[in-house]
Amino acid sequence: MNLQDAYAVLGVSPNATDDEIKTAYREKARKYHPDNYTDNPLSDLAQEKMQEINEAYDTIVHARQAGSAHT
Repeated sequence: MNLQDAYAVLGVSPNATDDEIKTAYREKARKYHPDNYTDNPLSDLAQEKMQEINEAYDTIVHARQAGSAHT
């Protein structure tokens, strides 16, 4: 996932603080967590969305860590 897509998935701007990114991640994770969709026809979709949210968060965190390591 590219960095721009990662920010879009979490619904934050690239200028967002680390805390804003973490808050957005937690809100999305709570909303789409597969446990919330047990015995629901949308459970597969929720699981896919959760994977996308996790990937987006990981992409942003790794990019920011790599950027701060070189400054």
